[in-house]
Amino acid sequence: MSIKVDIGIPPEGSKEWSTALFRFHGFANLPTTRGVSVSSPNFSCFGHQLALRLYPGGSNTSSEGFVAVQLVNKSNTSIKIQYGYSVRDANGKEVVHKAYVDNREFGPSNARCFKNFSKRSTIMNSLVGGSLVIELRMKTVSTDKSITQFIPSNPINKNVLKKFMDEESADVVFEVDNGCCWQCRGKGKAKSKTATTFHAHRFILNDISTVLSELMRKPTESGGITTVSVTDLSPDIFKHMLYDAYGGKLSDEDLKNNAKDIIYACDKYGFVHLKLEAEAAYVKSIEITMDNMMDNLLYADSKNLALLKEAVMDYIVENKHSIIGKVSFDNFPCHLVTDLLTAVARGEQPDAGEKEDECTKYNKMRVGTLRKMLDEKGLDVDGSREAMIALLKENSA
Repeated sequence: MSIKVDIGIPPEGSKEWSTALFRFHGFANLPTTRGVSVSSPNFSCFGHQLALRLYPGGSNTSSEGFVAVQLVNKSNTSIKIQYGYSVRDANGKEVVHKAYVDNREFGPSNARCFKNFSKRSTIMNSLVGGSLVIELRMKTVSTDKSITQFIPSNPINKNVLKKFMDEESADVVFEVDNGCCWQCRGKGKAKSKTATTFHAHRFILNDISTVLSELMRKPTESGGITTVSVTDLSPDIFKHMLYDAYGGKLSDEDLKNNAKDIIYACDKYGFVHLKLEAEAAYVKSIEITMDNMMDNLLYADSKNLALLKEAVMDYIVENKHSIIGKVSFDNFPCHLVTDLLTAVARGEQPDAGEKEDECTKYNKMRVGTLRKMLDEKGLDVDGSREAMIALLKENSA
């Protein structure tokens, strides 16, 4: 009888191993003809039937003078296991150790063989009372591919964000006027005598904003630092733009409360990603009504806000009966008729048997879908509906 007693906490995974002892009695008298085996009775392990075969004279592929050992799957289902063999002499010294490390599935009726398990002379000198004692240790290998493996995210985004406002590594300084924002500046208010300083990096901003890229090209001061003056944005809005450029994420509250200021700044300086985020926040936060729909439409047209245009057009189509005779369309831009017709067509079912061509499908697509398709192709997403459709057609494969 085999008794196992654990003292303390076993090492991780140790309980998964199963051990079996095989005693081949009278080993010296077993047949030594190459390819002739002696098999153990079937034994059960991990719900499978297995057997151990011993080739005292070696298998047909063994080297001369070697003993072979073979593990056979007697079940009609596959098993995935790790296993190893150990042979000890009468003094308990390990004289043979073999481990199978291949984790492929062990199919039904398949056998895995150590053709050169040990020299026969080594075995003969290690018999215990004339018997060859082989210890077999086995462990199942999980085939569950659904187990989630943790892989840390690429640190590049965090590393870039760490450089936000980093004075030591900066090569450009923006001096942003502490006076009023662009709305107040348009009313003739004087420039402030103070400014807020922002340290930044050309290599981050060059590919984001062509406007800032041009401003940063002027001759550098001593130490390679360029100073750029910004007089049409508030420091808070400029900071939001820089933070987004470095991979930062503005809060929903900041986007909602500063949507129009952010849209103005991003539209002027070419910060497309933040402009679209601010536009989405603005559309989400407002309620379009008959009183404000024309103002929102003209605003969307002036800043090239395709999503806001779409929202207004949807409102007009959904409330057309209430709007007729109550809202003046004298200021309705004629070039937006296509957007209006698109909103109407999107709500209609195609005639039976009518097939939509590629052009029609594009025309009925939502702004969000068009932008997604453009982004997946690495194309510019900041454009009118017509410009986006034209770009997709031009780059369709």
